[in-house]
Amino acid sequence: MQPKGDCSLLEKHKGQAPPYYGQEQYANNGQYFGGWAPPFRPPYAPGGPFPPQPAPPGQYQPNMPPQPPPVQPEQQLTQTATIRNAVNLKKHTLKLIPVPGDPTKLAIQFMFDASSPCCVSTYVVVTEAQADGCRLSMTKQTPAACIRYDKGLHLKFPPPSADGSHAVLDLSLYDWSELSKANGDTYPLVVRLETITEKGLAEGHTLQELQPGGEQKLWVQSQTTFATLVKDEDGSYVGRVLKQKIWVEGVSYELQEIYGMGEGASGASKHAEPGREDDLEERLCVICLVNNRDTTVLPCRHMCMCRDCAQELRKQTSKCPICRNQVESLLHIKVNKVDKGSSKGSPSAAAAASAQSPEVAAA
Repeated sequence: MQPKGDCSLLEKHKGQAPPYYGQEQYANNGQYFGGWAPPFRPPYAPGGPFPPQPAPPGQYQPNMPPQPPPVQPEQQLTQTATIRNAVNLKKHTLKLIPVPGDPTKLAIQFMFDASSPCCVSTYVVVTEAQADGCRLSMTKQTPAACIRYDKGLHLKFPPPSADGSHAVLDLSLYDWSELSKANGDTYPLVVRLETITEKGLAEGHTLQELQPGGEQKLWVQSQTTFATLVKDEDGSYVGRVLKQKIWVEGVSYELQEIYGMGEGASGASKHAEPGREDDLEERLCVICLVNNRDTTVLPCRHMCMCRDCAQELRKQTSKCPICRNQVESLLHIKVNKVDKGSSKGSPSAAAAASAQSPEVAAA
């Protein structure tokens, strides 16, 4: 049973905060001891009810209405502007063969396609002046005259009639560091294929006007391949392509490979036998498995969907179906079928470019 004094004290302070003692000396059993005081205690906060407080993002919020999921930004489907690349060097064919009787000299060889007459020139340890119409300048070897070709597929450089002196790399003139890596705008090996545009032909321009390594003109369309030298274990030399650029109507574009356009997403060979069932499946959209692939994801450059599935995908997610990287835009590519044996070009001789694509942009 509690003393009456304690009960009256409870009644007196009922519904109120207990008294605040501050820094007074505390009396215990009627005696004061050493000036001890309880720790500082702030006054009580006023009683509720309290309004609901928002919880940090991602945590449970009691008594709060459910929040709608964040809206995914809609990806832009970009229509391509097709640029017909009249000349195309096949990167895997670029190699260097020792000249018979002189192991210090290497002959440059490669194969290419051309849908119109063109001229070919090669350069060793050359600097590109992008601000001067992509002019090429050599320091230790003199550029030889261009070699002209008629249009055709699977053309071989150098032609049998050439003496080969124009396409020779002299190893004795260079350090290996100059040939094995690029240094800024200086590249160990450069091959340029040039042709005249239809507008240039109408104006009366000819291939004879082209100078080796000269400034690129508006009436010229060209492809320039930049490469380094790689020495294999057996002592042979090959060219490793760093990049390819095309010059169209005064604008330079860097070509980027689209994964899945020439081969399936699983990495099947481009040279697979036509009509095979597995080859046909590799051309199908990875989502519906019905339509052919015609849409590329940027910036990863995976061509893996049809246009209908790409439009549905951009409403639901922003991840590439192949690599799961972020999707910045979608590129729809319309590929025209070329008749077998046609000399108007091949799929490898055409480039699809878009001004909105960060991977195929004007330099």
